[in-house]
Amino acid sequence: MKSLYDELAAKMERDPSLIKRSGPRQDIGLLLFAERDKIDQLWKAAERRVRLEDSGGPGELAELKEAVERLRPLFGERRGA
Repeated sequence: MKSLYDELAAKMERDPSLIKRSGPRQDIGLLLFAERDKIDQLWKAAERRVRLEDSGGPGELAELKEAVERLRPLFGERRGA
């Protein structure tokens, strides 16, 4: 199964037009814009985890897992789609 993002990216590859006012490029833009705060939180959690490596406590890993779960509906595998 593909994620919602994967489906839109595949559509964009088939129709990469930059001049159309609608279509997969706009859909991806809207999707990413709508979820920008969650993406930012994921980046920050991942960056902290990488920076701290194993010296970080379990709190950092829990924070990263939480950020991933918030974005799972968009970037995770879609069931039944």
